[in-house]
Amino acid sequence: MPKIVHTVCDSIIVHAREETPHECCGLLAGKEETGIISKSYPMTNLPSDDPRIVDLDIPADRSVRYMMDPIEQFDAIREMRNDGLLLMGIYHSHPHSVAYPSETDVRLAFYPELTYFIISLAKESPNLRAFRIVEEEIIAERIETVPGE
Repeated sequence: MPKIVHTVCDSIIVHAREETPHECCGLLAGKEETGIISKSYPMTNLPSDDPRIVDLDIPADRSVRYMMDPIEQFDAIREMRNDGLLLMGIYHSHPHSVAYPSETDVRLAFYPELTYFIISLAKESPNLRAFRIVEEEIIAERIETVPGE
């Protein structure tokens, strides 16, 4: 069960609303010893004509998929290491659909050790859910929100 600081959940919701109608995306990190996600790293959802991803088989419409900027990912990982944090999760939004991994989400889930968080804005109240995706199997996880560290 992933544990995540309440304010990090709030920041994911804010990011999702800011990026609507496109999907938002980002990385989540925390201290290995606590196992608590305490920081988010919002990323840019690249357009499909970006030369760094043009050869990938992804939908062009950013409202139904995400692809993180690799330079931003590299910078975030470096910052995590400098701060003694560990990459623990990936998040993205579904502006118009439920919080459940799409076929594209499953196909591009390259990190079975991480938790994938999906925030749905399809209804009035945002819905944040968590999943592990291991060899294309989707495993729902219960999220525990905790106060800040």
